[in-house]
Amino acid sequence: MSKKILELRDVRHSYQMGSKRLDILKGVNFTLDQGEWCCIYGASGSGKTTLLNLIGGLENPVSGKIAVCGEIPAEMSRNKAAAFRAEMIGFIFQSYHLLPELTILENVALAGAVAGKKFAAARKKAEELLKMVGLAQRITHRPAELSGGEQQRAAIARSLINDPALLLADEPTGNLDPETGNEILKLFQLLRKNDPSRTILMITHNHDIASLATRTVELKNGTLTKR
Repeated sequence: MSKKILELRDVRHSYQMGSKRLDILKGVNFTLDQGEWCCIYGASGSGKTTLLNLIGGLENPVSGKIAVCGEIPAEMSRNKAAAFRAEMIGFIFQSYHLLPELTILENVALAGAVAGKKFAAARKKAEELLKMVGLAQRITHRPAELSGGEQQRAAIARSLINDPALLLADEPTGNLDPETGNEILKLFQLLRKNDPSRTILMITHNHDIASLATRTVELKNGTLTKR
């Protein structure tokens, strides 16, 4: 029996724009099992990033329930939710979000240390991950010394440092040229080949990227539908 990694029940979210309310999500129901690579496809402005932020606990929904591995971060204290997020969820952003003053080795290791790993152990794991993503010769470089593709590889390594149950990827090739983007997508395929239990939820507005996933759903008019 598959393990349920993610469950959304009637998730609704809106923003207040002056005197008007903008409804973004209008009752999203969704489940994701361990080992799935699911792409949420949708046009720009459809609310994909908002949905991913809610799933990752960066925001709380106006109503509804979001459970990750059976736990509901929105019901936790702020500190407990942050610790849960650091341990259970790996984030890969379109804009990398690497700390510019640190080397990429330090960037990756820091994410482990924040989650409670001893820094020596986190550093060793970071070296292994950076080697796995093809950056063994670049570990002492700072983000500004790397190409966009190399920065995204470092960000992927960072997302894996705590062996998260769920990887969330927000348009991970959005800032890259097509050739470099394809290399990043091959890396996602490698991750799943090396660990079939790896669970990935990726958002995209690109049909070709969505077709690589084992499952695709569309966010349209505030709800998710099968494609």
